Amino acid sequence: MKILLFLLMVICILILYGLIFFSNSANAELVNRFWCVLDGDQQVPPNNTHGYGFVGLKFTKDSRQLVYNINVNDIDKITGINLYSYGNYTQNASMLLDFLKEAKELKVKGDDINITNVSPYKEKGTVAVGGVTSDDLQGELKGKSLADLLELMEDGGVYVEVQTIEFPLGEIRGDQFVPIDRIFPDITDFQWD
Repeated sequence: MKILLFLLMVICILILYGLIFFSNSANAELVNRFWCVLDGDQQVPPNNTHGYGFVGLKFTKDSRQLVYNINVNDIDKITGINLYSYGNYTQNASMLLDFLKEAKELKVKGDDINITNVSPYKEKGTVAVGGVTSDDLQGELKGKSLADLLELMEDGGVYVEVQTIEFPLGEIRGDQFVPIDRIFPDITDFQWD
């Protein structure tokens, strides 16, 4: 039942992505989309938490911009949400992006909507939404492009980790970024008159 509710949440978020971030179907085809499930079983070592979530990433085709969305359930007292590299043979893992630092307020149809919602209470739903450019990259990718991040991600070289007060080294984690197509129609795809 928990997995079914999670999948329904993923579908709703994907629909919301289409409605908020793309004003027409032509723009919707110009991105690389990925999503990744986060849970305690992927933590090293695995921990016994009931928390879970997912990360959605969208790169523009020219890899100049990246939009992300992080959703969690049954997590409380979040202290950090970061994208790390696994490093290479000459260096250790490094933090590439601080998703809480980059979280932004969205302006949709003139109304301010603050989706960043990290609080001391049980988190459920979207906790961070942001937009990133290559200037925001840190660690081994500092001074490089988002295309380098995309390549590293496609090669299995990154993971997302959510840290909490109870689990300062990470409560949930994920590193399997699955590419997704535009699976839902946009509003502009329909004949409304």
